[in-house]
Amino acid sequence: MTVLLVASACGSSSSSAELDDLRIEALDVHEQIVELQEQVAELNAQGTVPVANTTPVAPAATLDLATALPDELLVLSAIGEFMPDGQVCEEQLLAADSPERGWEGGRGSGSPTWADGFEGLVVQITCEFESEEFWFSHDLSIRYPLKTGETAGVINSVINSVVRSEVAKGILDYFNDSRERFSDHRLTEEEQRSDQTQHRGCGYPGYLAISGVVTYSNDGLYSVYLQFGQNHPCANTTAKPVVTLNFDFFGKPDTRAYDRPRMLFDLPDLFKDDSGWEIELVEVIRRRWVESGEDPDKYLMGWLTVEFVRSLDFTMGPDTLVLHAQPYTVWFPGWCCGASPDHLAIPYDELTDYLDPDGPYRLILNN
Repeated sequence: MTVLLVASACGSSSSSAELDDLRIEALDVHEQIVELQEQVAELNAQGTVPVANTTPVAPAATLDLATALPDELLVLSAIGEFMPDGQVCEEQLLAADSPERGWEGGRGSGSPTWADGFEGLVVQITCEFESEEFWFSHDLSIRYPLKTGETAGVINSVINSVVRSEVAKGILDYFNDSRERFSDHRLTEEEQRSDQTQHRGCGYPGYLAISGVVTYSNDGLYSVYLQFGQNHPCANTTAKPVVTLNFDFFGKPDTRAYDRPRMLFDLPDLFKDDSGWEIELVEVIRRRWVESGEDPDKYLMGWLTVEFVRSLDFTMGPDTLVLHAQPYTVWFPGWCCGASPDHLAIPYDELTDYLDPDGPYRLILNN
């Protein structure tokens, strides 16, 4: 399915109010997860879990955003807040193996080489436009996965809502950070009234290339990696963050002091309590540097504290746990650039003594 998103009255008070509502929705998504998971537990107890509707969607012509694309409204409205009237984005709903998936040139939008890819459907959004308020031009290439299949529809809804929320947040951050970073490129009232054929901008367009991939999926586990390749207009370089989301469909209620959705789990949840797994991960990282012929102390520079290791982003694959370091933090062997994220794959076999067989790892171990 391919549809065109046409910006309409993006600067109006009604549009801003709508996006404000959607931001509130994004902030409340974790509460929704808790509520929906309680419904899942009740349905499982009753033995009446609904199956997701997988009816194919017929091709559509250019449609009204408010009625035609309700599922992607959060993401599209985040773009629409910054897109002038009359400029267009194209949205596609594609099968994971569709030849139309992806873009030439990529700008960081390609699937990572370390991920196998378990996506069912992907949403792909592309657009180029000029800002009305700044001397900026933007090139957006956005792709994120949707969960489908025979799992309970309510679980699919929870997971897809979280993914959309993170994508929308990344879009808002890109535009807002660009404007704050180069606030001196805001157009004056006189410049906004002109045809803008003469401008004082830098001439470098900005781009946002969001690439989402499902690194693993089975009947109980779902692991998502979102990479936000980006460069602000006029910037020499911009940090390219990543977001990782790991779901245990049958996760236990959280018993720790802070509030956390029960389906989402963190790196410490994979390991046995008091097993010293943090120190073991530090040793694995150091060994990788030694094996590469480099001195780990030259690159790690005190980053690998227990607290830092516990906070690392991660995804799960069929055979490996992949650690992800945010830009300008720790470096793994093969690291490229300070603004780019870094990745390190560790076979589960190396961590057998530390992984908790009753935690989320059970969904790998028993699959």
